[in-house]
Amino acid sequence: MKQNLPVTSRQTDIPPGVTLVSKTDLKGAITYANDAFVEVSGYPLDELLHQNHNIVRHPDMPPAAFEDMWSTLKRGQPWRGIVKNRCKDGGYYWVDACVVPVKRHDQVIGYMSVRKHATPAAIEAAEALYRDMAAGTVRRRPRPPAWLGIRNGMRAGSLFVAFLMLAGGALGIGGLKLADDAFSRLYHAQLEPVATIGKIETRLSESRATMLEIRLARQEGSQAGQDSQLTALDSQVAKLRANRDEINSLLGQLTGAADQVTRQMYLLTEALNRYTSDGLLPVEQAAARDDPQRVDQLVSQRVLPLEQAATTAAVDLRNSLITAARQEYEDTLARNNRIRNFAIGGILFGLAVVALVGHMFIRGIVDPLNASIRRLNRIAQGDLQGEIDLSGTGESGQLNHAAAVMQLHLKVMIDEIALAARRIHQHCATLNIALYEVTEHSEEQHDRVYSAVRSLDDAVAETSDLSERAERLLNLAGEFDASGIGQTLVGETRELATATRLAAFGADEVAGAMRQVAELIVENRGEAQRAWLASEELKRTAGELKNLVDYFEPEKVANT
Repeated sequence: MKQNLPVTSRQTDIPPGVTLVSKTDLKGAITYANDAFVEVSGYPLDELLHQNHNIVRHPDMPPAAFEDMWSTLKRGQPWRGIVKNRCKDGGYYWVDACVVPVKRHDQVIGYMSVRKHATPAAIEAAEALYRDMAAGTVRRRPRPPAWLGIRNGMRAGSLFVAFLMLAGGALGIGGLKLADDAFSRLYHAQLEPVATIGKIETRLSESRATMLEIRLARQEGSQAGQDSQLTALDSQVAKLRANRDEINSLLGQLTGAADQVTRQMYLLTEALNRYTSDGLLPVEQAAARDDPQRVDQLVSQRVLPLEQAATTAAVDLRNSLITAARQEYEDTLARNNRIRNFAIGGILFGLAVVALVGHMFIRGIVDPLNASIRRLNRIAQGDLQGEIDLSGTGESGQLNHAAAVMQLHLKVMIDEIALAARRIHQHCATLNIALYEVTEHSEEQHDRVYSAVRSLDDAVAETSDLSERAERLLNLAGEFDASGIGQTLVGETRELATATRLAAFGADEVAGAMRQVAELIVENRGEAQRAWLASEELKRTAGELKNLVDYFEPEKVANT
């Protein structure tokens, strides 16, 4: 970075209302500097023009500040900061600087810096910031994201609301589907198998009752006779066969419960199969061979124990299904509770996001938009001295930046108009004094010329009188000459008459020339008077321009 040395401790204060303006090309070479900048910097204008603007850079300014400035300008945005500049004699001055791109046909053609009085509080804060920058401990303030604008905000807000609606709908529909599935499993996988097991237990109980009836009938049939005993046995065996078939049918319906209680289901199936194959089937075969004793033996020794084992397996399976149903119920309640908590969390998250984005939207868009509106209202009221605010992002930030740039351009134009008006007023005053002196001198010359003309008129009159006398002498000389007397006197008289006549003609020409000079003097005096009137009109116009400038710069008027 360029080091402008030497430096001194002499500070130049920028009075409030004074604006330092300079313009540069794209490379930073100065192309314009107003009188206030020239005066404060101490450099003559010819030393500033075509020089890089860092000619006034102070060594105390950290490079990071200018890096931030140029990066901001390269994005086409204005930059504002408190800057310490160096005077030609080594002194310094603080300014509140705002640098904006200068555009033509939407193309940046240069940059304009508008600087004004910096408050002591702003200078103190800037000094602390620059010390932190030099030490590398400064933290950049977070800027609103560039995408946060009205269009993108509406787009993102719509997408977020749509996402919340879809997520809420999916969560609600998914929760209902999970609840339906849970109820379906609870009914088909637990309740129906429990009812089926109850039916199996009922059939086993009926089979046990039938087998007890067979034993009772066996004991009673020994007294009633062989035929009646066989008839009762056939009827009871038919009941056992019907119960066996129904048990097998009910066993097939328990397939849905096999996934949750596999072991209990396997034990019940084995027990029922053994009960059917090792118990009921031999009983049926013995009954078919008309062997009541064998039937009684099988019932007491084999069928009843197998029935008891099958009943125990059915009870175990039923208890397992009840436990599984209770576990499914608790899992469903826990899942629903998780869904409920997730939904509440999603709602709270959505509200937090909406509140955060709303705050960012208000801070980054609405507040800068209101600031732009207030600034434009102040500009419409003729106030160009308001605070320059470069906050905001998106469309409102662009509007705020454009309003700031317009305010600065208008301020510079007003300053240039004020300078031109002051110069016109000064030149008109000088010109009016000169024209007044010319007019006074013309009056004096006019009087002198007319006095000379009057003298010439008197001389011409006298010369004409002499010419007439010379004519009379010439006539007398002719009479003398005709008589032959005084030829010498005649010749001299003729020469005198001729000279007198020539003198009269010359005096008349001089008098005519003097009259023309007098007329020109009168005409020039009239032109001078008209020029004086035009100068007075121009002076009045400059005064009106000054009044117009004072309307846009009430702060200067108050200070003066």
